[in-house]
Amino acid sequence: MQRCNLLIVVVALVVALLSTAAPTVAAARKGVSCRVLKNPFTMASRKCLCQPCYACEFSIMKGGCSLIPVGGASLSDGSDQKLDQPELDPKEWFLTEDEMTLSRWGVPRADLELYTTGNEVTSYVVGDEYFRAVLDEFDNANENDRIFLTGWSVDDVPFDPTKDQSGATTGFKKLISNAVNRGADFRSLVWPNLLERRQNIKMRDFINRLPLPKAHGPARFVFDDRLPAGGIASHHQKSVIFDKDDDLVAYVGGIDLTNERWDTIKHDQAALRRSAKIRRLFDGWLDAQLKLHGPAAKDVANNFLSRWNSGVKPSQGIIDDLLDFENPNYEALPAVNMTNKKLAGSGTSAVQVARTFSCKTKKYHEFAPRGENSLFHARIKAIRNAKNYIYIEDQYFVLVPELLDELLKAMPRINRLVVVAQRTIDATKVTGYERFLYDMVAPIQRLYPNKFQLYTTRKDRKLYIHTKAFIVDDVYLSVGSSNWNRRSMTSDSEIGANVVDTEIVSTPDGITVNKVARDFRIRKFQEMTGLGYDDLVKMTFIDAANALDAATTSSTGIIEPLEVDNKPYYAAFTTDIRQLVDPQDSC
Repeated sequence: MQRCNLLIVVVALVVALLSTAAPTVAAARKGVSCRVLKNPFTMASRKCLCQPCYACEFSIMKGGCSLIPVGGASLSDGSDQKLDQPELDPKEWFLTEDEMTLSRWGVPRADLELYTTGNEVTSYVVGDEYFRAVLDEFDNANENDRIFLTGWSVDDVPFDPTKDQSGATTGFKKLISNAVNRGADFRSLVWPNLLERRQNIKMRDFINRLPLPKAHGPARFVFDDRLPAGGIASHHQKSVIFDKDDDLVAYVGGIDLTNERWDTIKHDQAALRRSAKIRRLFDGWLDAQLKLHGPAAKDVANNFLSRWNSGVKPSQGIIDDLLDFENPNYEALPAVNMTNKKLAGSGTSAVQVARTFSCKTKKYHEFAPRGENSLFHARIKAIRNAKNYIYIEDQYFVLVPELLDELLKAMPRINRLVVVAQRTIDATKVTGYERFLYDMVAPIQRLYPNKFQLYTTRKDRKLYIHTKAFIVDDVYLSVGSSNWNRRSMTSDSEIGANVVDTEIVSTPDGITVNKVARDFRIRKFQEMTGLGYDDLVKMTFIDAANALDAATTSSTGIIEPLEVDNKPYYAAFTTDIRQLVDPQDSC
């Protein structure tokens, strides 16, 4: 062993000499940066001379590090492929009736429409936009209006810290109490979150002490633990519904109304986040949400009512009593009354609301007796429809074998796969998520190193990526609560809106796409690069994608390349451990 290590050290010295003398060669975009490991001891421990080890090797003939040749690999960066006209018909993107039923193990979906048309969709690419919109909704909630919420967590944070750091006028408790005092009815279903137990109990106690509802039981805040037994599944749906006498709107996405989430698109409000007690661990937060105005809002409301009205009551065990997660009595709520609603279908967006409910529990027997994986099935169908690009912004981007297979099939025909994902933090490294990220990334980078753009936020900015957004070809936009992992696809409860707008716009690439998806993508690129919207909208897609590369070294960008590599400790995370920490529920 000592001789082996000595040999590596000697080779390392030779490598260092040769690599410094190696000539540079102009090339197209390079998605993987092969370079010599500078520490001989790192070489010895990893048994390689170049990093990343899984993709790069040292060649004396080439005088340095280069990509390991892989059969069937393509070095194209996609710029040599002309963009094709994408599919614009919503029906071609959405799950059919049969496909929806298949995602529910043979049980038709009765509580939600297959999809709806005539919706107005507003997107929020950062937290302050969303909190401002919900603040306005609360301020305009009046007598007999109903407000429904599903959440992973809640907290009494100011919704507009730029004007109210203390939360005295825009804090969550204040907004709810004001609405209730004006005669509105507030009801919420929140997961009994052990990670944020204290703040949720405080919110529960405050809300349930407000003046009692006029009917349908006293509870306004209910802890909901109806999930697969013995696992780590959570209720992860993040929705807020405002049901007014003459109107109905719903919000879905990745943003809970809790701490950390408020931030601006420039992510330069670290001091304000601290002083307003929004910050916990990070100086900024990336996320997204959608507002649905139209018939799709009724689907989101019906999802809440299906859960609330279930005959299976949540948090009934002795453990719930011991942890103070018990609930007061509550009763079923009436359906949304559409008689006077101003929902004439004047919007331009078709929306399919998709969900996850595990097949491993019978606690949804009224509305999902065998579970529902429509989010998972919809994601697969959308990847299969991709012609030009796929953009993924996600908290995890870890291995989901079926999604990896579909991406690998799509890569030869698309120009770029762009992923912005959170680097694995210490809290998830101990569960194997760094390995699962590697398992998702490495197969794509080996075969398509230059078409695959992979980023995270700059480490020194201390930002956190929590977004759950997916865009294809500037046509299909999916925003919801589901992460790119197995538990979100099959085990946690999730909800999202898949949107195909029918308002068509032309692009500099000479193709037509839709307004909602393109606008969302450009604003996300604006956030990552710091470039102006007017500059990005004039760019071809390849030029805009290349601007992300440039942003990694510019003063205005917030991103840097995300590099993965195979590490010895990954062997500890076996299939059994993966199933425990990132379960794939199948029946």
